[in-house]
Amino acid sequence: MNFPLLKKSRPLISDDLFLEISWLDGKSPEDDPELLRVIEELDQRYLEIFDHTIEETLPCLTFHQAEVLFSELREVYGQYQFKKIAIAHLEGKEVITEGEVFASPLVIDSHYQNILLPLIQSILTHPDFEGYSYQEKREYFENQIYPVYKQSLDLLDSSLPIFPVEGEEVSRVPVQPIIEQPSSVAEAAIPSLKKVYLLLSILGLLAGTGFGLSAWTMRHLSQKTEQLNYLYKELKDLKTTLSTENEVDVFSRYFLTSYYSGNKEVLVDFLSDGDAKYTAPQEGRLQSVLLEKIDYDSDKDEYEVTYVLSLKQEDKLASLRQTFSIQKKDSAKYGYIIVREPKETEYLKSED
Repeated sequence: MNFPLLKKSRPLISDDLFLEISWLDGKSPEDDPELLRVIEELDQRYLEIFDHTIEETLPCLTFHQAEVLFSELREVYGQYQFKKIAIAHLEGKEVITEGEVFASPLVIDSHYQNILLPLIQSILTHPDFEGYSYQEKREYFENQIYPVYKQSLDLLDSSLPIFPVEGEEVSRVPVQPIIEQPSSVAEAAIPSLKKVYLLLSILGLLAGTGFGLSAWTMRHLSQKTEQLNYLYKELKDLKTTLSTENEVDVFSRYFLTSYYSGNKEVLVDFLSDGDAKYTAPQEGRLQSVLLEKIDYDSDKDEYEVTYVLSLKQEDKLASLRQTFSIQKKDSAKYGYIIVREPKETEYLKSED
């Protein structure tokens, strides 16, 4: 199979900006037959949508190609990791990534929403970008990356994440909306639903051809019904997350401010009567708080939220992740409560 850019030829992409993929060792399409099969099937599915196939343009992709590929990898593998994803542009025939923002590593899993969010987090927290001012970082995204991303996926301005505001103690990157043609959970739903509707139409035409087709029809219709029920639940959970995201985010930010106050008394109104009541406050000064992901579990009726924090403690600045679970409770002071103790992990790991 031919992957032109693996041979360093000029990419077929004409966009001003695009993405360059760096694979983990042994995980490129040339090394992994299963990955190659996934890409070939995507190329057949999007033959009339993309100007060039993913196979032809790799290791470079348009933003639209990337979002489609990432969503498919999540569906097939559950979790997939890239060594590095970098913004790139052309200078003559050469692909240039120097000076552009990157995410390294990039994990595609159930928490992935779009490529803009990890890139925003990287430019705001990675040491490689400390030399740039806030204004330069914001203009880079809003004037260069956003317009190309929006055009590639045919989006409205309102569908793009809001770049965090400078000077706030806490700032946020909102969760992306559903992207048309296709993305996120809707990525899996839209093509599948189209196939279901087409199949049902065909079955309607074949219904009169005889009893011999009825068993085949019922078996396949049952399979498609199960798929539709699964997709309906996924879309319903997504709708719940989107409709309550702002409430959950505001509550979480108040909690984090209180959590790092060092004062146990101010935490009481945030905690449930279960394990969370043992939560011990920490001391520190929040410099920024970025919302990384919100997951809604309809079975538990809980939200699991994760934030990337920039925290100053004893004149030292640290970047870390804070994850905790939230449940809605109308009788609570803030309308929500923390149901489990927060889990803190390191965000930027030191290199060996």
